[in-house]
Amino acid sequence: MDTNSKTNEDTMPLSPEEIKAIGEIAIGPSKHEQFLNAHYKKLMWGGITLGIVAGGIIAFFSHRNDMRHEAAAQVIQAMKITSPGGGIASADEYDAAAIETLRQEYSSTPSAVTAELMSGLSLLAKGDEAGIAALEKAAASNAPVPLRARALAALATHELQQNKDSAPTWTRITQLETNPYSALAYLMLGDLAKSKGDKDAARSWYEQCKTKCPTSALVADKTVEMRLTLLDVDAPTPVEPVAQPRQDANPLGNPFGEAPEVGGAEFNPGF
Repeated sequence: MDTNSKTNEDTMPLSPEEIKAIGEIAIGPSKHEQFLNAHYKKLMWGGITLGIVAGGIIAFFSHRNDMRHEAAAQVIQAMKITSPGGGIASADEYDAAAIETLRQEYSSTPSAVTAELMSGLSLLAKGDEAGIAALEKAAASNAPVPLRARALAALATHELQQNKDSAPTWTRITQLETNPYSALAYLMLGDLAKSKGDKDAARSWYEQCKTKCPTSALVADKTVEMRLTLLDVDAPTPVEPVAQPRQDANPLGNPFGEAPEVGGAEFNPGF
């Protein structure tokens, strides 16, 4: 028997997997494995660094959210809100200590601007002109437009009360994006123009109020429409009062003329 003869199984070609295995042994590790072996330590430290950075970012945002919640709680305390839906204290009753805490300890939160607004309102309500600076700071901040407009509306109202020209401040409100105080600003500018006799300017401000603030209560309740109607109504011309006739000394109409002196010699009724 020929021992050199081979069976079919012995002569079958190797499978792709077997060829690959032999190649790995013969050639050595792949380029991918070589890269991992060469840069293993760098990759390990890079992963650790990335984990630390990611953890720090998560911790930062978590801390920031906690700060914002705590600041919001200070706002509630400053307004003396004791329960959901409860009343809010008037500006002159705000908690000054809570406002100061907001300004000092939570200056990095959005509530810090609210603190400036509340401080300005509180000071002006108490007659302290220092409130003007606080309101101006809130108005010039990068806070949401409604808050800045609220500060400007408070300034304009204060100027009106002091008989100062408030038109520039009302105009600043109209230059912001449409906000809850836009309609009031247009209305006040119209009223101020009318008080100066400038009907054309007044009509323009009223029309802008209707066009730019169509959902405002001042438009819905016809307040602006009434202002436009009254523009065409001339105010009554003052006239001198009509002279009244001289009243009789005896308003009861004594048929005897002047009241007689009782017991006097001239008392002679003619009976």
